[in-house]
Amino acid sequence: MPLATSGEYLAKTFQGLEDTLAEELEQLGATNIKVRKRAVLFEADRETFYKANYLSRVALRFLRPVLNFRASSYEELYRKMYDVNWPDFLHYDQTFAISSVVNSRIFDHSRYTTLKTKDAIVDHFRERFRKRPFIETYQPDIRFHVHINDRNIRLYLDASGESLHKRGYRKDDTFPAPLSECLAAGMLLKAGWDGSKDFVDPMCGSGTLLIEAGMIARNIAAQRYRAYFSFHNWSDFQPKLWKKVKEDAIQNERLFEHVIKGFDYDQKALNAATTNLRGAGLRGYTELTLLDIVDMKPQKAPGFLMVNPPYGDNIKVDDIDLLYKQLGDMLKQKFNQWDAWVFTANLDALKNIGLKTSKRIPLFNGPKESRLCLYEMY
Repeated sequence: MPLATSGEYLAKTFQGLEDTLAEELEQLGATNIKVRKRAVLFEADRETFYKANYLSRVALRFLRPVLNFRASSYEELYRKMYDVNWPDFLHYDQTFAISSVVNSRIFDHSRYTTLKTKDAIVDHFRERFRKRPFIETYQPDIRFHVHINDRNIRLYLDASGESLHKRGYRKDDTFPAPLSECLAAGMLLKAGWDGSKDFVDPMCGSGTLLIEAGMIARNIAAQRYRAYFSFHNWSDFQPKLWKKVKEDAIQNERLFEHVIKGFDYDQKALNAATTNLRGAGLRGYTELTLLDIVDMKPQKAPGFLMVNPPYGDNIKVDDIDLLYKQLGDMLKQKFNQWDAWVFTANLDALKNIGLKTSKRIPLFNGPKESRLCLYEMY
């Protein structure tokens, strides 16, 4: 069974952000980049791999391919998994977890696939050492992923642990339906946000777009406030190199000479945004105002606006068509000479904005087909 080379990695992301992720990885020094659906394959040395984990804004997870083989039964899967030299990846004193994704007529149950893999690992250690590692589902030392397509089986080491959208700055997650941090950052990068203007989100909710815009503007590493990565528990982890990557990133942070403004009609949302902005070290760069979009005052031009209005299913709205019409009216009347970006999964409600789009970028918010639309307000 072929083992993957140590410099091969797989980065997962949202559908529609694959090219953005590939560009990030190329800028960080990755090579042999191949774009796949919701993923990017690449090669990198150790330092580039650490940089990718710390700096990538749109990657949801980094995986290291370990093994690929073919099997025609659960018994064959078990035997081939048992034959892996597991001490290369896991110590018997460590905890581990396994997740499985299957698309196969033979391997038709992901939980049973996970169970057979777990049995193979445990039996291997018992036979060799008379000791075994134990399963831990919350925060295991080592995570494995099994992907099966028909009879093709791939085993990956998870470098991230929890999904990388969990940046570590969100201290208040009580507000419903927050936008994923990775998706928010991807939207901003696709829109060309660079921190050279004032930024406004007129329906800011708990502040995700404000924070990701601020972190891009100040060049703050995406994982600046995250403490835990699974690759810290790998046997080849190099703490000094990891420390250097983080110190270099902090040295590259910059000042932001404009203002990030958030508006919302819900005081609870603004309270959450205040807490989260403080967690990201951006409170001093932002202005938050309790205000409905129909009461918005004209904004000084030029500037950059991005908004993720309710879709009608994630946050209930009495009249979704009216809300989008009010949003369009606000853009026309109050944001002259601004670039205004609207992101939504409600493509029918979007028609009520009543403005001509300059760009329509297809994206997915999880399974929801969505659009990121540019309205250039002249």
